[in-house]
Amino acid sequence: MKNRVVQLVIVFALVVSCLIVIDKSVISLKTLIGIIWPITILGICFIIFIENRSPQSTLAWFLILAFLPAIGVVFYLLFGRSRWRRKKHLRRAEEQRKLFRDILAGRRLNLEPSASLSERSDFLTKAIQKFSGGPVATETTTQLLTNGEETFTEILQAIENATHHIHIQYYIYRSDEIGTTIRDALIKKAKSGVIVRFLFDDLGSHTLRKSFLQPMKDAGIEVVEFDPVLSPWLLETVNYRNHRKIVIVDGVIGFTGGLNVGDEYLSRSKRFPVWRDSHLKIEGKALYKLQAIFLEDWLYATSDGNPYDWDSFINREYFPNHEKHQTGGAVQIVASGPSSDDTSIRNALLAIMGSAKKSIWIATPYFIPDQETLTLLRLSATAGIDVRILYPGISDSVISDQASQSYFTPLLKAGASIYHYKDGFVHAKIVLVDDEISTIGTANMDIRSFELNYELTAVLYESPTVLDIKRDFEKDFNDSIRITWDSFHKRSILKRILESLMRLISPLL
Repeated sequence: MKNRVVQLVIVFALVVSCLIVIDKSVISLKTLIGIIWPITILGICFIIFIENRSPQSTLAWFLILAFLPAIGVVFYLLFGRSRWRRKKHLRRAEEQRKLFRDILAGRRLNLEPSASLSERSDFLTKAIQKFSGGPVATETTTQLLTNGEETFTEILQAIENATHHIHIQYYIYRSDEIGTTIRDALIKKAKSGVIVRFLFDDLGSHTLRKSFLQPMKDAGIEVVEFDPVLSPWLLETVNYRNHRKIVIVDGVIGFTGGLNVGDEYLSRSKRFPVWRDSHLKIEGKALYKLQAIFLEDWLYATSDGNPYDWDSFINREYFPNHEKHQTGGAVQIVASGPSSDDTSIRNALLAIMGSAKKSIWIATPYFIPDQETLTLLRLSATAGIDVRILYPGISDSVISDQASQSYFTPLLKAGASIYHYKDGFVHAKIVLVDDEISTIGTANMDIRSFELNYELTAVLYESPTVLDIKRDFEKDFNDSIRITWDSFHKRSILKRILESLMRLISPLL
């Protein structure tokens, strides 16, 4: 085994086992622990140090290992190792890598850049593609879906009209009313001969029970969990979750965005009486990349004993010829995850926000930016750009909420505007720049989404949907309370201390 921490743990266990068997008078268990334990702590600190992580991440790990060493060691084994997982993904079969190189490069799918885009948009599409983003797609229609009622209505209608296949993937899928409704719709289509593939993250959807999934399997639906938590690879997979939300029907209609499947997304939760979210419906050539992302995850999750040949998906049933959509603008799908060479989505967002001339509007449920993102937003606000952040009035995480607020001070002092949504929880993940370019997808504006989770986002260039996004923003701002520097800096010293403590550990969230 190449992981040095695991080696230390194994050596420690072997020594303890031998001590129990042989004469205990040689050395006491307490003495042995007193020798081995600090060596283990120092070994972990050394590994963190030589990995050249960000200063914030390094400091956070050192603090938790110093003050809560037992918890720190467990957390490190589960959540701290940043390179082992990446190397495993980079060792995927050459056939799979070649398959998706062909798809993502657009060589077989004939994606072409748009000559109608502005000079700035054209530059960004090319830059983002170099950041490991997908090719830009014209002849694509998008529709903004606001909140759960509109989103699930459209998804159920698409499922009802399916004729060949349905691909569905979620981080959180609940076995409640809406979850059961969608499940039953999938079962009905599977019994009619439609191919249905159902992929869910094993941690995010941990509440799903066999009794809920079995009827799907009995109907012929292929049900697969992404990186099972309870597996021989527990220590390798638990921290790297698939946070993507994808529905694709017949390769002609697709959905992605902020909504998982659960009754809370329909504002049926007592804790969150209003759940504000956004999703995107896609038709046209941009679906090629969305389909490719799903299939890459599917082939990875089913790599053990799956009968499919990689090339079996490269056909016009999964990547059909699309009728020309007479619409302006273009769409570019960007994916990232622990197997990526770089933080593709973060880099794309930096490029887009860095191009702003008038405004940067952001909606995010968790605002824990890295230093580069925070600096860009602060300098943009200082330069007079209209920087606004729409943030939940009610949060689902005390730790994340307090950590997020610790970043408000430099932004407010620079002239940025922060809005607390009055009525409930904002779960949308949207960036709007200059009313011309927007992103909508699954990634929060936090370090976990940028570096650890499998995420995706759609970049809309000069699309009519961008104006719909702007209208939703304006309504949300009207339904929010603007935080001013005069009021925010008067918060208590205890509140500031709590924010600072949560900010220290925010790289671990």
